[in-house]
Amino acid sequence: MRTAIIHGHATATVKHPSFSGQRLAIAVPESADVPPQIVIDPLGAALGQRVLITSDGSDARLLLHDPSSPARWAVCAILDPQKNENN
Repeated sequence: MRTAIIHGHATATVKHPSFSGQRLAIAVPESADVPPQIVIDPLGAALGQRVLITSDGSDARLLLHDPSSPARWAVCAILDPQKNENN
């Protein structure tokens, strides 16, 4: 699992049938060793929100109810905003 920021949403006219009706988001992990990912977003994260993403494909396939889905990344939590000492 990694923390990431939602930088936008994706649409696809041609996609695997298991993605039909699913919200796809562009998540940029906060760690530099992982490139931006297209993730399944069942929670409806907003632009700029900090989220927790998982690369466990079996969890993503469970969300989609399709054991043959190619999904790998999914949003599993929306994180509360961090508070600094001035707040």
